Amino acid sequence: MKEIMVKDHKKIKLPGMRVIKTVIAVYICFLINFIRKGLPFYSAIAAILCMQNDHVNGLKAGKSRIIGTLIGGVYGFLAILLIDFVNAELYSHIHYLILSLFLIPIIYTNVFLKSNSSAYISCVVFFSITISHGSDIAPMYFALNRVIDTLIGIGVSLIINIII
Repeated sequence: MKEIMVKDHKKIKLPGMRVIKTVIAVYICFLINFIRKGLPFYSAIAAILCMQNDHVNGLKAGKSRIIGTLIGGVYGFLAILLIDFVNAELYSHIHYLILSLFLIPIIYTNVFLKSNSSAYISCVVFFSITISHGSDIAPMYFALNRVIDTLIGIGVSLIINIII
């Protein structure tokens, strides 16, 4: 936050560039999803999480989030297939057990790829796919759209971080 002096020596705090860049990135995500006729939730959240104070840190965060998104997306798709295969009722104890156990390979994959910082985004993407998945939507389509939405937010954030 920057401060400016106004009359009577009062200070007003102004938002910094990271705040401004975040607002711009989120708005662009809204516009993209308006054109796609989709919901901007996942892309807006990804843009917020990916925005950094400079483009170097933004690229590091973006790389980590892309890796995490892809890992979470693949495991989310696999979990939905498994849940359908074993005919587990959504939001039942067995459904929750399967989702919880999937955290083991998700986190291990991030560690194996030496991308520990992407583990949390892998879990977030995984849960965004597996918990909010409606039974009337094809699993592959749903998982793919969640990954695309997240990658849109990351991409927009990276571009804004580079040009502003």
